[in-house]
Order: sequence, then structure tokens, then C-alpha cells
Amino acid sequence: MNSNVSLLRRLGAMFYDTFLAFSLVFFVGLVTNALFGSMGDAFFYVITLPSIYLYFTVSWVKGRQTVGMKAWRFQVIQPNQENITHQQALIRFLAGIVSFLTLGAGFIYQFFNQNNLAWHDKISHTLLVKN
Repeated sequence: MNSNVSLLRRLGAMFYDTFLAFSLVFFVGLVTNALFGSMGDAFFYVITLPSIYLYFTVSWVKGRQTVGMKAWRFQVIQPNQENITHQQALIRFLAGIVSFLTLGAGFIYQFFNQNNLAWHDKISHTLLVKN
């Protein structure tokens, strides 16, 4: 099955979700600072990445889409049209970080893949489809 979501639409959703992730990190920082004072700094670093991870993976597994994906009207599914699993979400999250950190090579790969998949889509056996 092919993904029918363009790179531009994918990047638009990433832009929205980046603002949400930064807001989440800011909120976590405020809460840890309020609860633990200066000792909250270490706790902040320990809880930030898991918080971002939970935002993305719970959104993908339970509702098929993040807020950014809702705004751009697409969702992530398995090739059999089912919701993705927690294991697929973990793989997608970690591979998405690698796709981004390689100067976007994982996203550019979408132009060369016959099924229009980015690295993290291919590795996690997921795909993006328009609503």
C-alpha cells in the first residue's frame, strides 16, 4: 500500500507538533521547577524525552494522529488499515529522530521510495494516509 501524503503536508504537521512539543517541555519545566526548585533540573532532563515520546506514541496508537496530523488531515496506520501498535510507535519515534538528525535524509528518502514512504515509515511498517 502506498502513502498518499506529500512531504510538504508531512512537514506542515511536524511544524505544528514541534510547537506543541516545545510547549510540553516548557510546561514540564515549570512544574518540575515549582515542585522541586533547583533540584528539579535533573528531574526535568529525565522526564522531558519520555513526555515527548508519550505525546507522539499515544496519539499514534490510540487516535492515529497527532494534533499536527489532524490539522493537515492525515493519519498513520498499518498497511492492513489497523491502528499501529506500541512497538511500531516506538520504532517510528526512534527512527524519526534518526531521519531528522541525518539532515533530513530520512524524509528526502520519500522522494525515492516507490511507495512514498520515509525511512521511519518503512522501518516501522507504517504509512501515512489522508483522512
